[in-house]
Amino acid sequence: MAVNILIADDHPICAAALSMAARQIVSDAQTNHVESLAEALDLASRERFHLILLDLKLPDAQGFVGLLAMSKAQPGTPIAIVSSNDAPATMQQAMRHGASGYIAKSAPMSAMISAIRALLAGGQVFPPEAFQAPAQPAIPDAAARIADLSAAQLRVLRAAASGSANKQLAYELGLSEPTVKTHFAQIFRKLGVTNRTQAILALQSLEVDVDS
Repeated sequence: MAVNILIADDHPICAAALSMAARQIVSDAQTNHVESLAEALDLASRERFHLILLDLKLPDAQGFVGLLAMSKAQPGTPIAIVSSNDAPATMQQAMRHGASGYIAKSAPMSAMISAIRALLAGGQVFPPEAFQAPAQPAIPDAAARIADLSAAQLRVLRAAASGSANKQLAYELGLSEPTVKTHFAQIFRKLGVTNRTQAILALQSLEVDVDS
């Protein structure tokens, strides 16, 4: 079976470089390029991937929300963060949130090839500075609780961040309004909050300041 790789990056040049690097390893690799988290999740619901290369900042997701969502959609699939953010603390956060690797957008083609080869072989790939920086504290309680949400609950919570009422969310997500209300009740319970605003603030705590 051909190697199937998902590239979620809204920068065409970077996506093209990653695709080229993958084909240097497996000439007939199938690379699927999308430019938003919504598109990535849609594809992940229909196809199984051997590797996911995920931009840290997409038009509809910034920070580690996308990583958690993709981990729910494709359990067991290695996911590597791709970013121009070179802060060691951000790399360590990616590691703690379950990423298998961290690839700098400024990396030369040879480094991208090496990273993708290692990831496809089941290894982990992080820049040396991720291990040289002072150890970061454990994942905050909010992040740990968000990681406990189901894929459907996380989808509802992400959609709620737009400010839509339950009726509109139901329409947008193709759900019934009672189902949306049930999801919120479970979300509030798992996050230990009492309202939608608190839940959205918990979700936003996973965001990081990234340029691209």
